[in-house]
Amino acid sequence: MNLEQQQLVLKELVVPFLSRPTSDSGCVSNSNSSVDWLQKNLGRFSVLVSLSDLLKLNTAFSPLSALEVLSPKQTAELVVLPLPGLPGKDVIINTVFDYLTESPKERRLPEFLQQLVSLTKQENIPCASYKIIFARLDQAVPTVTMEIESALTSSKTALLQTVPSGCIVYSGECNVTSVNETKVCAGVNSTALQGRLDNGQISGVLCDFGVDVYACGSLSMLTSENLVSLLKCKLSGNASHSAQIWKLFFSKVSVVLNSALDLFSNTTLDPSSPAVSQALDAIREVRLDSFSLASLRDEKIINLWFNTRLRPFLPAVSTDFLSCLGTKNFSCSTYQTTVQILSSHHSAMDQSRQISVYTTFIEVFLSRNNTADPSCSSDTLNSGDWLLKNFRGFSAFASFKDMQRLLATFSVTEALPQLTVRQLAEVSSSPDQLSSAADVTMLMNYVPNSLFTDFFTDFSLAITGQESKFPVAVRSAMLQQVFERGNLSDRSVSDQEVLTWLQSRLRPLLINLSPLHVAPLFSVVAQRNCNIGQQLVEVLNTTLPTLQDNTQRNVYDQITLSLQGSSPLRCYGTNYNHSFYGYLESSFLGFGFPNLTTFLSLIPHSQMEQLVNSLPVSDLGRFLRRPNVVDDDTKLCLLYSNYAKTPLFLGTESIPESVRRPTLPCVWPQALSSSQRSEVSAWFDLRLKNYLPFLTRSLVTSAAVQTAPCLAFQKLVSILGSYNYSAADFVERDVYRETIRTYLTSASAPKCYNASDPELNSTAWFAENIGLFVTYLTLEDLNTFGSAQVLQVFTVNLVNIGLLNSTSLPQNLTDYYTSLVYLQDSNFNPLFLPLLFRCVAPGPAFRQLDAEQSMILLHNLTTLCRDLDPQVSAALAANMGDNINSNTIAALGRESTGLSEGQITMAPASVLWASFSILSTVIGWNQGQAMAIIQSLMLSGAVKINSASTLTALGSLVTGVPSATLGSISGTELLYASQDPTFITYMQTAPTILIQTFVTQLITVNPNPDSILQNVPDSMSTEIPRSLLQGFSQSSVVVEKLNQKTWRHEQAVLFFDTVALGIDNSDNMSSSVLQGFTCTRVASMTTTKIKKLVKACRRKGKNRVALRETQLTCMYNYIKEESNVTSYNLYPPDMLLYYDYSKVPRDTCKDYFSELGDADFSVFSDALSFKRTALVNNVKTCLGISGTVLSSDNLQVLGNMVCVLDGSYIQNSDQLILQKLQNCNDLTDEQVAAIETLLTSGKTQYGLPATWNRETLDNLGVLPLYLTSSFYKNFSKNVKGQFLQSFLKVLRKNGTSREKKRRMKTAIRQSIIDQSQSKRSIVSECTVGNITQVTISENTFPFNYETVTKFNCCLTAKTVVDNLDAITAKVDDLEYLEVVLARLREAYSANSTIPEAKVQVLGPASRVATNADITMWNITKIDTLSALMDSSNGNWDAVMAQAIISKYLSNSGNTLGSAELNSIGGPNLCSLDISLLKTITQSSLSKANALTVTNCNIMKKRTLFVIAEGAFQSRSTVSATSYQLTQPYIGGADSAYVQRLSTSNISMDMDTFISLDPTVIQTLGVSQVKGLLGSNLPELKSYENQSAVRTWISTRFQADLDYLGLGLKGGQADPITVGVGTIILPTSAGVTGGAGPVNTVAGGAAATTTASGGAINRPTFGLHLLLTTLSVAVLYILH
Repeated sequence: MNLEQQQLVLKELVVPFLSRPTSDSGCVSNSNSSVDWLQKNLGRFSVLVSLSDLLKLNTAFSPLSALEVLSPKQTAELVVLPLPGLPGKDVIINTVFDYLTESPKERRLPEFLQQLVSLTKQENIPCASYKIIFARLDQAVPTVTMEIESALTSSKTALLQTVPSGCIVYSGECNVTSVNETKVCAGVNSTALQGRLDNGQISGVLCDFGVDVYACGSLSMLTSENLVSLLKCKLSGNASHSAQIWKLFFSKVSVVLNSALDLFSNTTLDPSSPAVSQALDAIREVRLDSFSLASLRDEKIINLWFNTRLRPFLPAVSTDFLSCLGTKNFSCSTYQTTVQILSSHHSAMDQSRQISVYTTFIEVFLSRNNTADPSCSSDTLNSGDWLLKNFRGFSAFASFKDMQRLLATFSVTEALPQLTVRQLAEVSSSPDQLSSAADVTMLMNYVPNSLFTDFFTDFSLAITGQESKFPVAVRSAMLQQVFERGNLSDRSVSDQEVLTWLQSRLRPLLINLSPLHVAPLFSVVAQRNCNIGQQLVEVLNTTLPTLQDNTQRNVYDQITLSLQGSSPLRCYGTNYNHSFYGYLESSFLGFGFPNLTTFLSLIPHSQMEQLVNSLPVSDLGRFLRRPNVVDDDTKLCLLYSNYAKTPLFLGTESIPESVRRPTLPCVWPQALSSSQRSEVSAWFDLRLKNYLPFLTRSLVTSAAVQTAPCLAFQKLVSILGSYNYSAADFVERDVYRETIRTYLTSASAPKCYNASDPELNSTAWFAENIGLFVTYLTLEDLNTFGSAQVLQVFTVNLVNIGLLNSTSLPQNLTDYYTSLVYLQDSNFNPLFLPLLFRCVAPGPAFRQLDAEQSMILLHNLTTLCRDLDPQVSAALAANMGDNINSNTIAALGRESTGLSEGQITMAPASVLWASFSILSTVIGWNQGQAMAIIQSLMLSGAVKINSASTLTALGSLVTGVPSATLGSISGTELLYASQDPTFITYMQTAPTILIQTFVTQLITVNPNPDSILQNVPDSMSTEIPRSLLQGFSQSSVVVEKLNQKTWRHEQAVLFFDTVALGIDNSDNMSSSVLQGFTCTRVASMTTTKIKKLVKACRRKGKNRVALRETQLTCMYNYIKEESNVTSYNLYPPDMLLYYDYSKVPRDTCKDYFSELGDADFSVFSDALSFKRTALVNNVKTCLGISGTVLSSDNLQVLGNMVCVLDGSYIQNSDQLILQKLQNCNDLTDEQVAAIETLLTSGKTQYGLPATWNRETLDNLGVLPLYLTSSFYKNFSKNVKGQFLQSFLKVLRKNGTSREKKRRMKTAIRQSIIDQSQSKRSIVSECTVGNITQVTISENTFPFNYETVTKFNCCLTAKTVVDNLDAITAKVDDLEYLEVVLARLREAYSANSTIPEAKVQVLGPASRVATNADITMWNITKIDTLSALMDSSNGNWDAVMAQAIISKYLSNSGNTLGSAELNSIGGPNLCSLDISLLKTITQSSLSKANALTVTNCNIMKKRTLFVIAEGAFQSRSTVSATSYQLTQPYIGGADSAYVQRLSTSNISMDMDTFISLDPTVIQTLGVSQVKGLLGSNLPELKSYENQSAVRTWISTRFQADLDYLGLGLKGGQADPITVGVGTIILPTSAGVTGGAGPVNTVAGGAAATTTASGGAINRPTFGLHLLLTTLSVAVLYILH
């Protein structure tokens, strides 16, 4: 039973039964003793009952008579608890200790003490009990073993913690004997004695009377001599008297007592006589108790009494005497004298008296705490001297703990000579006393050889169980002492004695055994009885967890040596039926086991077969399951070859990985050679079942596999298909590539397929030969397994298809496999395809399905396919015909985008309304589809869009809402709608005009700038008019709002300073705001703040700050003098483009270019393109590049600089350049040609063109976007089509321009034409399939119509009308777009008008329109104008743009408002006549976006500037905001405005400066240019070769130019004096110019300067001319 069960029996059965209220309650009557009762009625359950409960069950129970059957806990309860009906505690305690100390270990004294300590913490016991307990503990210490002594000592320490306050455990007491002579002498007849005494006749009869007779008589006549004689006779023998008699007796002889004791001092008494100690006790009361303090501290008196008068009595000294003595106020000196005298009688005392001297006198006296020197150590030299003086011969009874307690400074080292061997053992067994081998050696020097064994008996026993408390060095040193002094290797020492040492004395010393002690230890047992050696191993085995690895190895080595001697099988014998493994197992135990090599080496060669086969299968399993047992794989095969039961072993025993792994190669070739299916199964399903998980790469790729019969190979493929690869050194991919692929490509036809062989004629070839590894199958691999003609036979096998059902194959393989399916069976039902294969099946394949099947398939496709090919959606939608109903739309779900515009138009509005909840959640509607749905619903009245709720309910269809409808909804309602994040997400995909209308309406709610920020969604803030982005409050909320929104550059510049100054940490500014950094806005900031802003612009990835050249040069001008300007990684990489390279230290140039490698080199303008060239030259110098060959390391440094390298570098450099070129924004034709040269050279990772495939195109990243038809000729049409499927998605995601995509498609189309043999044939009918909504939905459309002729023949007018948006979204080629327009004209030729809904989705087709086309277009709505003007569809010819805009404006109510200006854009605006431009109001221009009008002529620029200046009013000093609002139109500014700017601290950038009217620039003097450019002035030097700047420089005096300090050259010569009254000035330096010095010379003539700088003299016209001259001079001086 467990403890819980035992307690249950006791509680539910035993106690209730014994507690019954019967006549024999407790079943006492049939027991003859307490022991008998306890054993009969409780048995082993008795230990679970408390003693108090036992007394309740049996009130007659006597615990003291039943100590032998009480548990330690019950015995402790007896001592501690106040139990009724028992003797006093002194009797109980003494009885218990008498019993326990007789045999401490057997009677479980330590356990009792543990329970005692525990109980004293819970119960209060009197001080008297504590004193008795401590006295008994002290008495027991010298008589018990060290092990028990340790328990006693620790218990004393614990008990001292529970002693009641005020209780002094170690204190003596003087018992005073009360004497009532009347009572004492009652019945004593002293008459005869008294007569003798009175007559003086006592001499001869002194001994005839008893002491009691004397005590009751009158002894005045008794002499000293009489008393001596009387004592001699009465103190011998066994007679004894009471303490009262003796005290009465000595009281009456008190007069002669001193002299008598002097006479008696040389007498020798028998200490065993009880009278001696009784007499001494009485003398103590009569004499010593009356000693004064002076007497007690008088050496002479103490010597007189203890060394003379009491000398005969001291061998019989009693405990009471000693206890009283301990209370005396001896001085330390008289105390030590007393101890010395007592010690002189040490040999005459029995051991109990010796112990009492220590426990009741010495220990008590030295435990005092009421003196200055309680330990009496002040007059001692050291601890040894202290021990000698204070303990003398009784020191042996003091434990080491006592010594430490009694003398806090006790030093073992000083006391070693005074300690007994037992005490030395105690010291040694006390933790922290010995700490080194030196300590051990010093202590052991005091252990004599004769007591060497005794020392270790005590020491080892004491430390057993607590070895960890002692330093390893100490235990090792102790063991070394044994080796050096124990002589255990001597053959004269018996085996039995060696066994005793091994089993007890050495055992604790073997914990943490040193490796150095292993050999000496084994030398002890060498050549002894086999049992002795085995015992040593067994003992060591118990210490195994404590042994270091090298110790264990040494033990292992010693065991091995013992087995390899001259008689290796000495302890094994010749009985081969006894397992040799079992023999070795018992020999080595836990010290490892021989590895395979050693195991076999222990077997004599001649007995190899017998001993190996002595192992049963289970033993071989146990052997091979041992860790690291197989150290030599060849030995394992040798073992198997000698073992007769190897096959049985393989099938029945489980062995670990480390053994299974080398086992497998031994049997692998045999297993794979099987050609019968049953034998193959036996090996793989049974014998190797537990070994196959440990296959290795070398095994699965071995020759045995490659030459295996097909059945064995197929079985292996099947097993490896469900294999656990977690512990293998190969993975599924390795199995496929190195085993399956290699095996299957070793034959020309599909291997393991033979139509005439019943075992190999299955068309489930993929399942049987590739299995689940089909996951790793690639298109390239498949092509090596056999020709498409053969493989396609397998593709339609449903077992293979079932295998593919749960497999994800590469996209190209999925496509290829599907194509093979349809090559094998063109009518293969898509419903039979693997579920995921349906997602990539060709759209036309689905056209064979009827509407019902399409509905079924739609459920699967919409559930499983994440990115269903739109062609499939279109095919399934087309299967529904024109009768679209709500069930159809429900089935299509998110694939409803497959519906054509024609189908949507034909669908009743009621159907669309019933399906509205689905249609509004579909993602991916094109504009034509969305408009068709919305138009149908609005016309039918089903939907009225007039509130926030009706607008948000539109979901994804909101993109089809007319802007006029949106504009009719109040701003407040739209504000509610803007709170819906889903609605905003859909709105972001709407046409720009719709977003602008939405924002415009939101602004009307509250035009306050702060409110606008709050109301306009963050993602739409780009449409907030610039003029409204001013006047913000400086609150942190506003600043944070500005910082979190998305902005355009021209917006961010207006409030950049607001955010920058409102956010302390510039790093917290958004990239969208940081793009607004300009010298204009930072002019008023501190230099420190500006530098922080510059550093904050260093960002990468999607957070990269888009900065323009003028911003970057401005930044550099602010940081170029910084001390950390060479800490390149602190600044935006783009800014590094404009560093003054002369300031880049040579030793940091590589660091500079490494950081520069992240820059966008396309940011360079034409004006500063020379810097780009300089950078290339400088990096070559820095990196030591002499030619055009760039290494990989060079390219890593260059980074994006490769984008500006010419073709010679590209074709001569490391192939890494191809990877770097993928980061370029664009590539030149020269670069493209060089790339193609490098690729076709075969020197890249892509190899020769003949090896190129789809993967090649994929790995080239974005480069295929630029490559020519010459490159694409190296790929089949099929590969190009597959590539385009995925690449076009990437390009759309990246926002690649139509122009680039058009160029790529043209190159690919041309390559197909060039590859076609019939490229020159004339086609007059559609031969490749009519274009339908299905073909249009193909991602690569019109890829399969590689010539415009084919396209023209296959495209119908109805298809164009039904799918116009889808067509124009994919057709880029201009010739193809002309065909589309032609079909559209054809469709609407009847009424000569094309509806606006169609015009709005013309997209790029609009750009090939003629005037005739435009006349057919209905353009009345701003939505239509905005769609036509969308710049992403290409640029407009000015004439065509003017025609479109004019047609729009010809409609009543249409004007050039802000919406129109935003739609038209700057370039198209410049196509309008000035008369139309003048109709633009200031309000319209102020609310419009910043328009780029650089292509306008100067007159139109001036017209627009006049409007802009009025719109963005400025005073005499132009504010930064007014300037930046007007800046887009500043090319038309007049001289007056520009001169005002020069004094307005606007720091005009150089791009703006050179865009000024050239005639205005020439009116500016040097000081005005300086004021105008401000902090951008240093850039004037960089632009000095620009025509406007060059012209301006050439008309300035060189001295003035030098004044700027920029190093500008080419100015006019300085003015010279030509005569009195002559001044030389440049014509452009009038009063406002302030240019050149003015000299007044003789002659009184004034001179002006021609345009070329020549002087023209004119006569003086009096005062007028003088004043004019002076004015000019003064102005110059002021300048």
